Amino acid sequence: PSNGSIRWEAPIASPRGINDVERLVDLVGRVSRDGDNVCARAFQASVGCVNAVRGSLLWTKPANGVQGIHGDDRLLFGTEADGTVIAWRRTDGERAWSTDRLRYRSLTAPLVVGRSVAIGDFTGFIHLLSREDGSLLNRLPTDGSAIAAAPVLAGNTLIAVTHNGGIYGFQPE
Repeated sequence: PSNGSIRWEAPIASPRGINDVERLVDLVGRVSRDGDNVCARAFQASVGCVNAVRGSLLWTKPANGVQGIHGDDRLLFGTEADGTVIAWRRTDGERAWSTDRLRYRSLTAPLVVGRSVAIGDFTGFIHLLSREDGSLLNRLPTDGSAIAAAPVLAGNTLIAVTHNGGIYGFQPE
């Protein structure tokens, strides 16, 4: 609409807590879109998907993360506050796999890259996990300082930025 009116609204999380600050519900980070299916994370509350044409909530699942999500046509990937990496099925939100191999590493939001999920950590590594089962495929070093933001793609180059100001590009061979 040209006037900015709301067409529909779909709650990903419900407010909870005893005061106004505790009851705030914010969506964080990037969302994942595949066709009419749009998925998002509510800060330390849940992950959910919405049909963007009808405005209907497809599913929500409890999730304790603070970073955005990313996905493909089958799976949705996210990192929890404790470093657990989870893959949810896009169709119904059921957990496809999870791994605690990267716990307590202050992870970035994930990025789907080819057959991998790329995730940065506080020691400057980019971890490449298998999209199929979460197994570790590779680890890419940077300058040893924390990865400052979720990795991004530029063409077929994986780009990572560190807290020390380094910008790193990795290309598959």
